[in-house]
Formats: sequence, structure tokens, C-alpha cells
Amino acid sequence: MKSKLIIVSIFFITCVGLFLPALSVKAQVPIVERPFGGVVSFSLPCTCSGNLWVWFTPLYLGGPVVVTGPLVYSPFYTTLYANFRIGVPTTWHLGSYLPGVQACWMYAVVGCFPFPATGLMTKVGTN
Repeated sequence: MKSKLIIVSIFFITCVGLFLPALSVKAQVPIVERPFGGVVSFSLPCTCSGNLWVWFTPLYLGGPVVVTGPLVYSPFYTTLYANFRIGVPTTWHLGSYLPGVQACWMYAVVGCFPFPATGLMTKVGTN
């Protein structure tokens, strides 16, 4: 009787040890990149973060509506393709971006503050 109890206990502990890590696994949210394209109007260096804030007119965000607005280029995160003319006025840029990421920080008076942007470029090529 005692040997059956030991075998059942070992079986139970083994099952808990095998299935407990599977219960703690959480689903990962995929990073969704969106396409963009546009002509650069002007750009500003981000004084605190070392990135480049680029204003596009027009800015195509993969839909039927054409807008105007800024995206941020980060030399540490963005993959740069083609002619390497990032942020030069009147050049076309085409690539993908992460919406809602605030990657441009500007110095003002007593510290650094986020500078608003549509998102962070992940891949970009220029003409």
C-alpha cells in the first residue's frame, strides 16, 4: 500500500513539474508594422534622444487618405536602405513604421520632453 502511494506521489509531482511551466506562458503580441511613403518637407534633430524628426508632405500611410505629418528616424533602430539620404528635403522616402511610438525627445528649459510624432520608422529607403 505504501509503495502505491509513493508511485502515485511521484507521478503527481512529475505531472505538475511538466505542466506548470506551460501554464505560465503568455501569448506575445506581434509587432505590426505599417507601410508609409512621402516627400520630406523638413527635418529636425532630436536634441536629447539623438534621433531625427522628419516632416512629410504628403504622407501616405497605406490608406486612401493622404495626410501630412512627422515620423521619427532612429539610427539605432531603423534599417536604412537605398541612397542613405534620410531627412533631406524633397526626397521620397518609402518604408514601414510602428505607429504611436514616441522616440523623439527635445531639450526645453529644464529637461527633455517628448516631441509628438506619428510613429517610429523601422525600415526606410530614399531616392
